[in-house]
Amino acid sequence: MTRGTRRQRTDELPSPWPGDRYEVLCQRPAPYPGSRDQYHFAEYAVESARALEEAGLATRVAVIRLEDDTIIYDPVAGVELPPGQW
Repeated sequence: MTRGTRRQRTDELPSPWPGDRYEVLCQRPAPYPGSRDQYHFAEYAVESARALEEAGLATRVAVIRLEDDTIIYDPVAGVELPPGQW
């Protein structure tokens, strides 16, 4: 095999996964730190937030649409947009 016959790829391939569009913010009781998880689909973000809340693992959860920083789910603040507005 001679030099240069094998082509090296210098450009990175784009990710096959879609970009994240929703963020779940989770506040936990001390001494545990809060967390931020990102999801592409709103359904999964809201499902995760509800599961954390129901399991008692968080003192407050909120789901934020990253595109415009709209809160779509925050039970403490009384925000729960219908799925058509996610």
